[in-house]
Amino acid sequence: MVRQIALLLLALLLGALAGWSLAPKESRVQEAPTTPGAGAPSGASGRQARPGLGTAMTVELVQVERGPLTAERQAPGVVVATTSRVSAQVGGVVAQVLKPAGSQVVQGETVVLLDRTPLELALASARAALAQAEIALQSQTRAIAEARARLESQLRAAQAAYRVAQSTYEATRRTFELGGASRVELENAQATLAQAQANLEAAQAALAQNERAGKETLAQLRLQVEAARVQVAQAERNLGLAAIRAPFTGEVTGVNVAPGEYLGMGGVAFTLAAQERRVQFSLPPADAASLSPGSDLTFVAEGQTYTLRVEQNPKAPSGGQVTLLARFAQGAPNLPLGTTGMVRYRLTLAQGLLLPVVALSVEGNTAYVFQVEGEVVRRRQVTVLAQSGDLAVVEGPLAPGDRVVLNPPPGLLDGSRVRTTSGQPGSQPRRGGD
Repeated sequence: MVRQIALLLLALLLGALAGWSLAPKESRVQEAPTTPGAGAPSGASGRQARPGLGTAMTVELVQVERGPLTAERQAPGVVVATTSRVSAQVGGVVAQVLKPAGSQVVQGETVVLLDRTPLELALASARAALAQAEIALQSQTRAIAEARARLESQLRAAQAAYRVAQSTYEATRRTFELGGASRVELENAQATLAQAQANLEAAQAALAQNERAGKETLAQLRLQVEAARVQVAQAERNLGLAAIRAPFTGEVTGVNVAPGEYLGMGGVAFTLAAQERRVQFSLPPADAASLSPGSDLTFVAEGQTYTLRVEQNPKAPSGGQVTLLARFAQGAPNLPLGTTGMVRYRLTLAQGLLLPVVALSVEGNTAYVFQVEGEVVRRRQVTVLAQSGDLAVVEGPLAPGDRVVLNPPPGLLDGSRVRTTSGQPGSQPRRGGD
């Protein structure tokens, strides 16, 4: 009985061993459980999934565009006007202040009037000097003309006497040669001829001297007349300058003199502000360099928005800022001087590939994006050129129209499979940032 039981157990054991030996080898090996990412370096930068393997991640995409990245900035501005410190061009005692501070004046209107009496006396004296110079010129001209007529007459008489003396000498000489005249008579005729010749030369010299004197003396007298006329013109101008006028239309912002005070030449009589308003503001040099004359800006003051236009080239920086002036593009609004507001302007920061900032990932000093190729993504390193608000301009191995992942999820690796919720690219990047 015991033997039968032992034989039965042996048979069962041999059957079990035979079944195990005939089973497939694979069924005898238990597959070890896998853990996602096990054995790979930690961090998205050091891991690379086997292409096309694994569960597809749901992501949102955005399409790359090329264009400018702009930013709106603002700076405080103040309403100003062109001002002029109007000075006296002639000295005198202030007689009247016709336009006090705060008055509106038009171009050419008198603001301050000087005492005219001294200037009128100076004008009368200049006119008298001119009259005297003109009389002297006329008198000398007449005298020279009369002297010339007399000298010309004397010259004609000397010429006639010379001809007579010469004829007499020739006749006496021929008679002497024939023996009809004595030597004394010949010598007397010769002396008479010599005297007539001397008188002729003297008359010619006197006439020539008269002509030279006429030219020189009259020229000098004419210069004196011209100088006297200049003095009259200057005196008339000074009399006109007794009225100190507004050089342009505007507002008198200050008067520096009072009636009875002496105002010297060059002294400031009043200050005038032009009617046309401008806005003055200061910017960093880099921003100012991008605003050339004619650039449009906006100015927000007292709840209103006005369009400005840059009027001048940027000046040299002062205190780290560049001061600019801009005029109102649509006429001067009724804004008081000193009104403050905000000047808003838009700058182009960079040109290149536009991406939302949330499409960028950063590791150390390296920025990269995940570009979609088919059903997988590829990591592309990029260089950020500029950033404003939620947009950035980058350069790298991308082209307009490429799709990249927005807000890359944790665990997204180079070669990971992805899918989108809509199957279409995500929102397009905007070209401007705030």
